[in-house]
Amino acid sequence: MLRLERTDCLERLMSNDATRGGEASGSDLMSGSSENDPRTRGLNEAPTRVRYGVAGVLIVMACLLYLDRFAVGIASEYIREDLRMTQTQMSWFISAFFWSYALSQVPAGWLSDRFGRRLMLTIYILAWSTFTGLLGLAASVWLVLHLRLYMGAAQAGAFPVCGGLIRNWFPISQRGTASSIIALGGRAGGVLAPILTAWLIVWSMPQDADPSLKPERDVQRPELLLRFAPNAISESRDRLLRERILTKFTPDERVRLQSMATTVITILAETEKNMATARKQDPSPWTTRWIQIKNAVRVWVPGAADELVPFSVKYSPDHWLSSESVVLADALAEQIKQSNFFESSDITRISLSGRGQALLEKKRTGKSLTDHEVILLNRLVLEAAFPNEIQKFYGPGWRPTLIGYGIVGLLVAFVLAWVARDMPKRHPWCNEAERRFIDDEASLAAKAVEPRDAPFPCRAIVTSLSLWGNSLMQFFTNIGWLFAVTWLPRYLDKVHGVPLAEQALMTAVPTAAGIVGMLFGGRWTDLTARKLGLKWGRRLPIASTRLLSAFGYGICLTLGILCTPDPTTRWLPWAMIAGLSVMVMGVDLGVPATWAYAQDVGGKYTGAILGWANMWGNIGAAVAPLIYNAVLGETPSLTQWNTMFAVCAVAFVLSGLCGLVLDATKPITEEAL
Repeated sequence: MLRLERTDCLERLMSNDATRGGEASGSDLMSGSSENDPRTRGLNEAPTRVRYGVAGVLIVMACLLYLDRFAVGIASEYIREDLRMTQTQMSWFISAFFWSYALSQVPAGWLSDRFGRRLMLTIYILAWSTFTGLLGLAASVWLVLHLRLYMGAAQAGAFPVCGGLIRNWFPISQRGTASSIIALGGRAGGVLAPILTAWLIVWSMPQDADPSLKPERDVQRPELLLRFAPNAISESRDRLLRERILTKFTPDERVRLQSMATTVITILAETEKNMATARKQDPSPWTTRWIQIKNAVRVWVPGAADELVPFSVKYSPDHWLSSESVVLADALAEQIKQSNFFESSDITRISLSGRGQALLEKKRTGKSLTDHEVILLNRLVLEAAFPNEIQKFYGPGWRPTLIGYGIVGLLVAFVLAWVARDMPKRHPWCNEAERRFIDDEASLAAKAVEPRDAPFPCRAIVTSLSLWGNSLMQFFTNIGWLFAVTWLPRYLDKVHGVPLAEQALMTAVPTAAGIVGMLFGGRWTDLTARKLGLKWGRRLPIASTRLLSAFGYGICLTLGILCTPDPTTRWLPWAMIAGLSVMVMGVDLGVPATWAYAQDVGGKYTGAILGWANMWGNIGAAVAPLIYNAVLGETPSLTQWNTMFAVCAVAFVLSGLCGLVLDATKPITEEAL
């Protein structure tokens, strides 16, 4: 069967040569009979450019793919607030996508080969877009976890199918360019995701939406009470605002509030000590359960410090909250309706969002604010002062944003089904001249020597140190890289108090730096291969770029240790972004060398090698959020953030060491199968 296929391709090559050599007689050409001759059909017409339309819709698909994948990074805190998720649940929410994405690579590719690339890519886009839209409608943690899992499985087949379409629609001389442009479309989606998502979250909230505080919905009352303990006030950047809030209460109420907060802090400290002792004596899972109860309840009735809550008792806020915390929340709901809720000097160290800054400037210039604007400004001030205790006014905007992404995805799926076909000969818009241009001699010759079904090189992958180095290199790389597209907004918000719009811009910068790295990475690895040979021409760019990424995290770690965050300035978070940009640029600078290595050693098994290593890389991405959560916990300190930077730097060092065992001079042979 394979011999027959090769014979057919060689006959087509001979036919092309004969036609282009002008073997048709002059009388045939003069008589016009060549119009019915399949050897000369299309010679006298310009090739159509349907392939560019196919490439264009694939670029849009790649952009949408990354947009939907990483939009949750900037929206994660709003999703967590809205659904009352713990950081552990949020970690699994992000991790779930990459587990299903990694494990669905091979099945998704097989389905595409079995049922056709155009059909399956359309189904994949429809599926992940539907799950994205449903995510905006989900009302439970259980449901969002499942939807994220299904979304990863649906996206797994996108790029493998895309690669097959490029192979069918472009000659060998243009496949590299087409592949890089489509890959850059995906990176563009990664840059666009935080900026567009942040803008849509704010824009989707109606202008006349009620900004009033609803204590039962918008205020984390036990946590808010703890922020008014005397020690908490004296150590805070918003000390003046808290002191002004306390002046709204009577002297007796102030004493009661602060006394209650102090008592709760003592109870929590004692409980933490008891649990630490219990973990040493019995490290069984029940101690973890006690930690979860403590984080959920946070406050016990005074005098109940030594009592243990039965497992059967479910968390009931109204049952556990003291009357003082309720009084505080209700009072704040009334106080933000007053125009004199705060003075400018009270918030000199509080960073407001763009909308809050605009309203504050209007107030400072003596212009009158409407009642709605007064409440909104005071609400935004409270949110900035108490980011963990006051629910974000613009938070619900994540739902219509994700629903909108889902609707756009459905439209893209239908456009792809309309524009694309599996191959040029099946497309009614593609003329014979374009088909002949795509099936040039080099492309036909390459297809002639390729087996129809190359077996999976299982034995070679398992026994090759070089291939294991490639897989583990990508595993450790993604552990370090994922922070920039998932946890970075949380870091900017909690540590540096950066508002949403600035978070979006800062989050986009490292991804943009990665695009620059990818543009130069291909030329670098080709130049290195010519100068140093194939082994070090692939090995050196991969290993050195991972060490460059570790250096980027080293910058962040050094800044985190030496500098104290100040929400009123931006130089420190921007310096952190510079370090993370070095990290991401290093990752993408080495990507072309990684692809080239797989092509060097893979040959006709290149797809299997890429798929296997990509699976390990995405397992690393699935493990990364769980590692981050284990290091950071629910309410991380600066020390814990710095520890996480160190962990990510170590991951890149390990990745670089794995890259040093790669050997592109040892391709997979049939004997090794």
